[in-house]
Amino acid sequence: MQDTPKNLDQKRADEKMLVSEMIALYCRRQHKTPKGSLCPECRQLHDYALTRIDKCPFMETKTFCSACKVHCYKPAMREKIRAVMRFSGPRMIFYHPVAAIRHVVKTKREKKRLERKPMKLKRLFFLILGCVCLALGCVGIVLPVLPTVPFFLATVFCFANSSEKLHTWFLGTELYQKHLDSFVKKKGMTAQTKAGILMSVTLLMAVGFFLMLRKALYIPCTILAIVWLCHLVYFLFGVKTIKTECEEQI
Repeated sequence: MQDTPKNLDQKRADEKMLVSEMIALYCRRQHKTPKGSLCPECRQLHDYALTRIDKCPFMETKTFCSACKVHCYKPAMREKIRAVMRFSGPRMIFYHPVAAIRHVVKTKREKKRLERKPMKLKRLFFLILGCVCLALGCVGIVLPVLPTVPFFLATVFCFANSSEKLHTWFLGTELYQKHLDSFVKKKGMTAQTKAGILMSVTLLMAVGFFLMLRKALYIPCTILAIVWLCHLVYFLFGVKTIKTECEEQI
């Protein structure tokens, strides 16, 4: 939504007023100048800041300079205006409360608006990926060639980064309780779960191994064999084997 020329003029005037008041407060308190006047250094910064506001090409879409993505100030002037903002910003509430509150509200609103768009794309990506991993994990329950636990772990991660409702829902499902709950809480797996994962990984890698072997791809076959051995060592010795509830009762 674009502003009308009248609204743009008002926005420029509001920003000029705010910057002028902040520089005046800084100069009065830091440089001990009388009220209503500026020292040469602050006068130069004041004139420079007003010129940048007049020439700003983003006035239609931004609120204040602090919410702008483009820094048009020269490095030296940028450091000076930052010093002014750091000093005068917290004190403006006592001298110009209405302008200070309006500035805080508009700045926070603009930052949320700028952050919302990329976050939507990120959440959508993880949401779709989480649904795909969930579907593959469910297929892996029926087809032993697909490893179930890794896909469900990926589902938890994706839902945690995309939807709090789906993440909470999945943590309460029987799928999670049966395949992941013991691993997450006790940092271990039952022997049955380990055997299922190793069997799935072995079958899947065996298919790839023999297909590459037929094409005489010996180096990829060696790499695949090393990866399989790493999986074997990790699940046998790296992941603790825990007893099931029935075994604990016995």
